Amino acid sequence: MDTLRLQISGMTCAACSSRIEKGLQRLDGVQAASVNLATAQAIVRYDRRKVGDDGIRSKIEQLGYGASAAITAPHETHEAEIRSLRARFAVSFLLSLPLFWAMLSHIPLLDRLWIPEVLLSPLLQWGLATVLQFYVGYPFYRGAYLALKQRSANMDSLVALSTSVAYFYSHYLLLQARFEIAHDQLYFDTIAMVLTVILLGKLLEAKAKGRALKDLNELYGLQIRLVRVRKGQGEEWIPAEELRKGEEVIVEAGEWISADGKIIAGSAEVDEALLTGESAPALKSVGDDVYSGTRCLNGALRIRASCDASGTRLSRMIAMVENAQSVKPTLARKVDKAAAVFVPIMVLCAVLTYAYWSWGAEGASAELAIRHSLAVLLIACPCALGLAAPVSILIATALAAKKGILFKDGGAMETLAKVDRLLFDKTGTLTEGKPRLKAIQTTRYSKAYLLRMAAAVERQSAHLLAEAIMEAAEKQGIVVPEATGTMEIPGGGVQGLVEGKQVRVGHRQWIESAAGEASDMDAIFGELPADAAATVLYVTIEGRHSGALLLSDTLRSEAAEVVAKLKPAAKLSIVTGDQPTPAYAIARQAGIEEVRAGCSPERKAAVVEEERRGGHIVAFVGDGNNDAAALAAADVGIAMGGGAGAAMQVGDIVLARNSLSGIADAFRLSKAALKNIKQNIAFAIVYNTAAVPLAAAGYLDPKIACLGMAASSVLVVSNALRLQSVALAERGRE
Repeated sequence: MDTLRLQISGMTCAACSSRIEKGLQRLDGVQAASVNLATAQAIVRYDRRKVGDDGIRSKIEQLGYGASAAITAPHETHEAEIRSLRARFAVSFLLSLPLFWAMLSHIPLLDRLWIPEVLLSPLLQWGLATVLQFYVGYPFYRGAYLALKQRSANMDSLVALSTSVAYFYSHYLLLQARFEIAHDQLYFDTIAMVLTVILLGKLLEAKAKGRALKDLNELYGLQIRLVRVRKGQGEEWIPAEELRKGEEVIVEAGEWISADGKIIAGSAEVDEALLTGESAPALKSVGDDVYSGTRCLNGALRIRASCDASGTRLSRMIAMVENAQSVKPTLARKVDKAAAVFVPIMVLCAVLTYAYWSWGAEGASAELAIRHSLAVLLIACPCALGLAAPVSILIATALAAKKGILFKDGGAMETLAKVDRLLFDKTGTLTEGKPRLKAIQTTRYSKAYLLRMAAAVERQSAHLLAEAIMEAAEKQGIVVPEATGTMEIPGGGVQGLVEGKQVRVGHRQWIESAAGEASDMDAIFGELPADAAATVLYVTIEGRHSGALLLSDTLRSEAAEVVAKLKPAAKLSIVTGDQPTPAYAIARQAGIEEVRAGCSPERKAAVVEEERRGGHIVAFVGDGNNDAAALAAADVGIAMGGGAGAAMQVGDIVLARNSLSGIADAFRLSKAALKNIKQNIAFAIVYNTAAVPLAAAGYLDPKIACLGMAASSVLVVSNALRLQSVALAERGRE
């Protein structure tokens, strides 16, 4: 399946986004379509053999909206929308000003103000209202017409219908009285207020959404547009999208690093706050990795690019944040379904209101019927309901991204807020992930020989313990021979042929089963101290127990504090492939009571499934390839950013800064976002539930209804903006 991201223009409410989704999903070859009202973007997953990009764009245009394949950053499109709304509002306000001034003559306490006689002229008011109705209001008519063509309705339908009723009824009264009629019997000023207030509300809403996009804008702002590369004996600036893996990139002091790669020459202090959260610069020299979006503070660097511009760590972060907007949580999907049928129901309510006040009510009249049905149409717009979830998710995911917490979809944020069981891997997750060889014990060979043979089979492994063994061999100046026929058993160990001898290095259970012997291996090291957070790897050569390697890792500095913060939210456990002794030692240091040690990757996934079958919502935190199955099995998989690629690919949340403090922040933010969404939805539902009956009963003037409709959307977005005050860790590692 291919994925296409499009920028959508012309959407006015949740009914629009829902209509585009339904229209696209009817296309043959489209597997899924998601449209986000807050960012005005659509993500379509489709089979290119059945439908092409042009076919998808054509369908959106048939529905009455614009679609651009050349996606720009959301804030750039948003700024263009604000400029357009500001211009339309200015025209509407200037044309409406004479009508507003005349309207003061029939408002208590303001009727003594001086009003030019010409402004009270019905003919002048008719002329101004005509321009407003058919010039300023044209986009609403167009949107309503296109919606009608698709046999649906949206906010444009409500605005066009309500203003048309007011205009043509006033026009009828004016002609019937042959222009000899008091201006306060006409609704031309209502048209002016409806259009002007709606445009003002949309302008304020757009500005508020702009503030919501602020944190996301900062990520986009870090993207480098031009890259300086070496060409022959000289240098050349090229667009970032033309950079290719393997090219040599040059970065001078004070410049932003423009590519992910390894330093091949030079040294410098680099500000990596984007990735690590640390304010102190890191000293980088030859052989070190650097990343796009960080800044070279001093010195000059030559960097060998490890990927093109689309594959950088920063690009992946932005892609994750964008994807988080496209996959909607359950609440948002329910709201979208409701919004899709809300407008037709409200039109029906307006018709019933008109019928009641025309024939059924005491003192019924056409004027009352129009006034009250007009109020129903104006108060009923579902904009507040449609914005309730997407704006909150937009703010929360963008804020999380600034802190190095990458939610891959909005559903993960909703689920995390409900998690009651949190399972941790140990090595590289609760610990620093940098074990060191502390001791070697042998029974037949010298320590150097045992380390040499063990390093030979571990050379091809990417496991952290294997790296520690290789590092120890290099420090001792040992020449490590080549091994053949190497095979790694996840959760067990590594075996291979070294200089014609079969060598196995691994955990006790695997060594015992592989060697076919049962000996007292504990005697090799004796009893380890009760608090020894150490791992013992046993070594066999030619099937005989030959010794063991003792490696230890240290608890992350922030682990105990993070565990204390998480305990009130969920029951915590360690699920690790390591041996019981180091696992329990780390658990005691971290403050976790439950430990399941000696778990293979399959067993880790099985533990997750057991907890889920027990009715729990489970999150798993891991960093290695052996954690991928458990991360996939969990309701929410949380991958450490410094871990293996498979873990980050499978995880629903990635902690880019490789710090456990991100978990506590993710919990806090997800709970705050879910609470905020529920507040917004509750407000929108209560507002419409209360306001529509009041309007239908005749207690709301159309002008007041108009103000209320605009205010509801602004209030929902303003409430969502409160998420920016959620207290998160100021540093990636506390």
